[in-house]
Amino acid sequence: MRRSLRRMAALLLGIFGTLAALSSLTACMGTIHRPEVERATAARLADTGGSLPEAHPPQGLGFTVLQTARSNGAQEAMIVSSGNWFKHRRPAQAAVLVRHPRGLFLFDTGLGRHVDEQFAVNTWLDRQFFGYGEVNPAADQLSKAGWQPERIQMIVPSHMHWDHVSGLADFPQATVWVTREEREHAEHGHAPGFLHSQFDGVQHWHELQFTQGPYMGFARSLDMFGDGAVVFVPLSGHTAGQVGMFLTLPSGKRYFFTGDVTWTIEGLRDKADRSWLLRQILHIDQDEAANQACIVQIHQIMQRFPQLTVVPAHDENVLQGLPHFPSFQE
Repeated sequence: MRRSLRRMAALLLGIFGTLAALSSLTACMGTIHRPEVERATAARLADTGGSLPEAHPPQGLGFTVLQTARSNGAQEAMIVSSGNWFKHRRPAQAAVLVRHPRGLFLFDTGLGRHVDEQFAVNTWLDRQFFGYGEVNPAADQLSKAGWQPERIQMIVPSHMHWDHVSGLADFPQATVWVTREEREHAEHGHAPGFLHSQFDGVQHWHELQFTQGPYMGFARSLDMFGDGAVVFVPLSGHTAGQVGMFLTLPSGKRYFFTGDVTWTIEGLRDKADRSWLLRQILHIDQDEAANQACIVQIHQIMQRFPQLTVVPAHDENVLQGLPHFPSFQE
């Protein structure tokens, strides 16, 4: 009996030691070392003068989060290379509702009413990797609170992956704003990333173009309402035309919604990519080098402007700290 217990203890120690070694190895492999990108980003941020851009958010501007589902999850070290093998994470799928006096819009839709039917085209393996639960579509949450879907005038997906545009069909009257590159990437894409049933029926498209100049170190931008309150910037890499959203509230609080550049705040804080193993299995990014450059840039923005709240689209811990519908933050 004692010999069996010693063997069991030795086996457990071996397992824990292997996991610890894997954690250190994947952290090293995922940490991004791009000195040329860091120098260029630092130079662009220096041009900002060390202060956040001027903004004049109108009274009544606010935002809220509609959490529409949670993934089945994985060990944190698979989701972000600097993560812990002993911590299980369940990333969330959410929509962000922005209320501006000149327009009410969603940034992403999360999972919609028809997600099960949409998702069924995936292979068995992809259904395991990307499994989800606790579905509560944004349209249902709004309807329950007495909001008619027609109130949503615009939808701006951070990108067109399945878990960000599943709810498009629930708002058929809304105009969908995406870059030309993103729409082309989606139309030529395939499962599991892009599910055509989610967007082939969209009736109203608008090409999102970055018609303004530099903003927070990004070469181009789009000031949606001309008051500096809602500013979109290009974050291409994860997909061909992913966009990020800077939001400035009347209270002075500032947010940066970063889509899927990383799935967790740890990735941006630690300058760490998704795990090497996961990237080899799933080939997650359209342009991995470009996406890593975005990670480096956002990492430096966070260091220079710690008062800015950065929100990766799926980080369940960050999302938990934000207002949830029907509560708004202004």
